[in-house]
Amino acid sequence: MEEVLARHLARERFTLVLMAVFAAIALSLAAMGVYGVLSYAVSQRTHEIGVRLALGALPAQVRRIILREGVAIGAIGTATGVAGALALSRVLQALVFGTSTRDPLVFVAVTLVLGGVVLAASYVPARRATRADPLDALRNGNSR
Repeated sequence: MEEVLARHLARERFTLVLMAVFAAIALSLAAMGVYGVLSYAVSQRTHEIGVRLALGALPAQVRRIILREGVAIGAIGTATGVAGALALSRVLQALVFGTSTRDPLVFVAVTLVLGGVVLAASYVPARRATRADPLDALRNGNSR
């Protein structure tokens, strides 16, 4: 009986594993995307960051500015993703069994996980920006 049940559920299990793999890939791509965008933005603002630090801004203040940008990017992406997931939930209903595709707990958990990933991906460029020597940033920064 267990073998018959295992064969019957094999397709559903395969679909579940495949969805989990794609979700992990999507989460990794989101983290790399936020990290890449913020790293580029920080590299473009080296001169500005150097001026801020040279004029007395605390590294924590500069980190907060960069983290705020990362959180804004993440919030827009997460809101768009949640709206898309809610819109496509009827399509996904055929792939899941015994659960709702509009489970609020799942949406809250995914939002919290994505928020953590965005904060982690934003923190690295923010920390790197505040470790730079203000004089080097002023000397080597491009004056636009």
